Amino acid sequence: MPQPVSQPIYPSNMTDADLGFSKLMDVLIADLVYFGIGTYDQTSIDTLYATQGSVKTELTTNFDLLGELAEKPGKTDSKLSKLKTRNYTIPGKRTSTVELNISGLSTKQKNFLESTLFMSKDTTIVVVSKELDRVVIFTGLRWTVDWSGEADGLFNVVISTEFSGVTSNKIYLLKDIPAGV
Repeated sequence: MPQPVSQPIYPSNMTDADLGFSKLMDVLIADLVYFGIGTYDQTSIDTLYATQGSVKTELTTNFDLLGELAEKPGKTDSKLSKLKTRNYTIPGKRTSTVELNISGLSTKQKNFLESTLFMSKDTTIVVVSKELDRVVIFTGLRWTVDWSGEADGLFNVVISTEFSGVTSNKIYLLKDIPAGV
């Protein structure tokens, strides 16, 4: 017997209004890339990214500027593998990848990104608009580096990561951050 149709049930921190068109996030609509070593939790993000002033304080206190996003800033992808039985297809493991393209890095910056001081640490990357009103946070991930050189001596670098499982504690999208202090 089919189940009757009813309203969806959302997690306790979400309502149907969260799916409205005005709540949609412009993906990677940002300019600058910062990095810091370590991992955030939801409570820290709620506090440290509550206003544009607190965003600026957090970035200047605990992060270093990595660079500026390139013309094609990057991509994120999250796919769910499917396990097939004889009668059903059921969800399997979720794998997510993130790539960020950064322009104009020096040889020293490129060499640091290739080192174990960067690639072997749980690192948080914050991509932020110059107005500090939009932020994408990739927290507690290990990143790898690919690069290409230009004749002007600056490098174009692609930093990327891949992880399994849900994205809810790894990727945070914030927009319309108020100007407050």
